[in-house]
Amino acid sequence: MKERKQRYSRSHWTNGRLRSLAYVATFAALTAAAACGGDSPSAPATPKTPDGSYTISTVNGKSLPVAIFADTNYTYEVMSGSLVLTTDGKYSVVTKFRQTVPGNVSIFPDSTGGTWVLSGTSITFTNNDDKSTDTASWANGQLTFTEVDGKTTTTYVYAKK
Repeated sequence: MKERKQRYSRSHWTNGRLRSLAYVATFAALTAAAACGGDSPSAPATPKTPDGSYTISTVNGKSLPVAIFADTNYTYEVMSGSLVLTTDGKYSVVTKFRQTVPGNVSIFPDSTGGTWVLSGTSITFTNNDDKSTDTASWANGQLTFTEVDGKTTTTYVYAKK
């Protein structure tokens, strides 16, 4: 009987050790598969041109709608805005405004278009109608326009859709 017990013990020890090795091998294989499964890039590639569609995300750091002028009897607000830059160097922009005077609220769109040219991270826009120019900075999928009118500065940030 002693002999049989000894064989059982060795067999049990061997089966237990094989089971442990199988667990270790399975864990190692799963870990290796998980490590190899993440072959996608860690970050998207930085676009080389700003072409695409954008919407106004903030005006003077505030979410829309936002008043860009307000006094006792008059308010002028930006409600929404979109900007499209095409690969052939053209742009179109549509901005919706709300004007409020006592007893009257008007909502109206304003639109324009023209051409754009990229130089580094600066984009120059030339209006087709009056040939006036405007400049925006382009970084991190955003266009930032800073408009100065006398003592008032208004900053529009457009985020890429």
